[in-house]
Parts: sequence; C-alpha cells; structure tokens
Amino acid sequence: MKTATNAKDRTEMLDAFRADLYKEWKLKFEFVVSYFKRSGDYAWFKGATERKDGKEMAFPDDTYDCCHAEALFQKKAGKWIMLEGAAFSTDVWYWGISKKHPQASVTIFPKNSAALR
Repeated sequence: MKTATNAKDRTEMLDAFRADLYKEWKLKFEFVVSYFKRSGDYAWFKGATERKDGKEMAFPDDTYDCCHAEALFQKKAGKWIMLEGAAFSTDVWYWGISKKHPQASVTIFPKNSAALR
C-alpha cells in the first residue's frame, strides 16, 4: 500500500519502469499495483499496465498478453533502478529470478511465486 513513508521510493521505482517501457512502446503508462514489496535495497512489483491516455492496449497478434507487468528494483548509490522488468509477456519471464539475484531477500516475492523457483 502506498503511504507517505514509501511514496517517494515507489514513485522513483515506477518512474524508472515507465521510462523503460516508453523506450519500447513509445507510450506513457500508469500502473495498478497488485503487489509491491521492499526489503533493504531491493523491491518486487507486480501489477496491471494501463495507457496514460486511457485508450485500450492494441496488439497486432497474440505475441503479447495484456496487461500485466513485473519488475525487480535495486537501490544503488541512493537511487532506485530497474534491474529487470517486462510487460505483456506471454511467458513467466521472471522464473527463478530470486536465484539470479541472491542478494535480494526472498521475502520480497509472493509465496509460491515463479520468482522463487
């Protein structure tokens, strides 16, 4: 849940994710957060992605799955960066990501998440 205490960090993380998505899609996005947890200098986000202009997402074929997004963040030198993230994937791209980034506490991921496999 967004609070006065975590608002700055959450905004910084999601802005980094938005910037990354903009590079690929040339669209501005908003997120509907379904899961966001931080421990130390790492955080995991999962949510829905919506176009900021309110229009529906349109894909040319079935190579995309609307409208989920996930990202792993790390705080480096006082700034949040996105280590890995994706939107609209048709597979579970983050399978085993906790093993790829063992410095991130497993507590940031939901129990039974593919991230923990």
